[in-house]
Amino acid sequence: MRSAAAHRISSVLLGLLFLVSAFAKAWNADVFGQLLLQYGPRWFGVMAPIIIFCEVVLGMCLLLRVRPKQAAIAADVFLVTVSAVFAYGVFAKGIQDCGCFGALDSFYDHKPWMTFVRNAVLMVLTLPILFAKQEDDRHLTQKLIAMILVSSVVCFVSGIAMHSSFRLPRLLSSEREDTEEMMERLDRIYPFSADSTYVVYLFSFTCPYCQTNYANVAQYQQFGLVDKVLGIAEENEEAQARFGRIYRPQIAILTIPHDTMSQITHRLPVLLHIEGGEIQDIESGIILSPGLFIE
Repeated sequence: MRSAAAHRISSVLLGLLFLVSAFAKAWNADVFGQLLLQYGPRWFGVMAPIIIFCEVVLGMCLLLRVRPKQAAIAADVFLVTVSAVFAYGVFAKGIQDCGCFGALDSFYDHKPWMTFVRNAVLMVLTLPILFAKQEDDRHLTQKLIAMILVSSVVCFVSGIAMHSSFRLPRLLSSEREDTEEMMERLDRIYPFSADSTYVVYLFSFTCPYCQTNYANVAQYQQFGLVDKVLGIAEENEEAQARFGRIYRPQIAILTIPHDTMSQITHRLPVLLHIEGGEIQDIESGIILSPGLFIE
């Protein structure tokens, strides 16, 4: 009786965790896709929706107990694989954020070792499932329908969100009108010259993703890729002082009120590439190091 209860509890708990992870990634799939790009070639970003889909299928199989033993084995293989890939990212690429729970990761102080411990705990939770007696798949048709519906919703959400991991090098004509209005507001903040090239980083001192991206943004100045790198952040004196102590900014940073930032963009962080007095390109979410694309 106890083993059966442990099996069901482990199965439901693991299923819910996989589904929460999948939904959190899907909601901000572009950020997760850009994070994957840091591991290697640009096509790595296509792995984002595939990973999300795998998590949904595993989560639903475990939650509904559809072939739970096979699902537990697949979950272990999945966890070992992502742990190995993340270990490579930590030691070879200096990546600190696994993006395991998407935007939810920004709500706590995330350390790489926590990811490995968490994955080990999840693998331990699969043990009661692996050693439990095989159950008959009851109501299999209804369960499969539920899996298809949930998977379709998650894939739809992630498909909408995946807009910047495979961005074009130049803005589409349909986006030009919006950027013209954004540029007009930026001109009121800083005197941009049509003869110069700029990288403008819109961010918040309290945003974890913004802080993670800062070093990559500063590299545009380090490599001399543009005439000027400019940071524009929301006003917050206390957070700005802490940011200065930790990162010792090497780029010029202007601060503006929250309302002014909201008129420019509702999403942070954002990196703007400005040339000829116009916004030529926009990056959002995780900003990749320009060094990755220097031959």
